[in-house]
Amino acid sequence: MFISNKNLGSTKARLLGTSALMLGILLPSTLSSLPANAVELGENKTFFDRSPRLTRVATSTTTANIPATYQFTISLPEDAGEPLQAVTINQQENLENIKFDLNQSSAFIGNSFAGGPAISLANVGGSQSSDGNEVTVMFDEPVLPGSEVTVSLRAKRNPQAGGVYLFGVTAFSIGDNSPGLYLGSRDLHLGDSD
Repeated sequence: MFISNKNLGSTKARLLGTSALMLGILLPSTLSSLPANAVELGENKTFFDRSPRLTRVATSTTTANIPATYQFTISLPEDAGEPLQAVTINQQENLENIKFDLNQSSAFIGNSFAGGPAISLANVGGSQSSDGNEVTVMFDEPVLPGSEVTVSLRAKRNPQAGGVYLFGVTAFSIGDNSPGLYLGSRDLHLGDSD
């Protein structure tokens, strides 16, 4: 039997269309039946199925050389697969390092300065040396998927040197071996004179 190029093209197009239709029907039902657990990376390391998001970075004041509260809000999607255990906040290199009073650190459910239900902290620590500024906040109870959490850090004083200050945020799922997921960075314009 002889098939012309015109008919061959039409036959290929019909087969391709039928294949795409079948994939469109079968693939979503197959994917939805897969388990929604966190990804295991080996060596008992776990990772989020779906990434948390850094949704807000704010400060109570930008005025130079006075105490301020810095807030970092993270949204954990419903299908994250794992709860959020800890957050690391790292101030990128700048003219001045902001010194935080780690004893004044706190966290709450929600996303505004008005606050929400408090979350107790298991540990707050980090590098407060002159050449680095990293703070890790570990929650007493992990924050469940579908929640939004705000971490508040109290600065001993805002920087004197005005400018743009950049903060990076890393989220850690539960487990001792979580490699952490860098959520990105946000900037604040600090050191203004009001």
